[in-house]
Amino acid sequence: LCGRRRISSGGRSMKLYEVTDIELYLSEVGDGDPECTLSEQEQFVLNQRCLGRWRAKDKDDLCDVIFKAFGYHVESIKWEEKA
Repeated sequence: LCGRRRISSGGRSMKLYEVTDIELYLSEVGDGDPECTLSEQEQFVLNQRCLGRWRAKDKDDLCDVIFKAFGYHVESIKWEEKA
């Protein structure tokens, strides 16, 4: 039941989204400095941590919520809205 509830937020109800695939915009991390650039494994792990259930008002809000949580913009995303 808990996953099916919609939570009211500022007049717009929150929806539950299942993120199944995501790619964060990480190409400018470190700005070319090898010591600050993320390895492929670090990028993979960061993207994997974004997978799962998120609450948001709509797709744009979902991307904003993920940005606020991880500090990187969403480059591409696949999700399913859960009832």
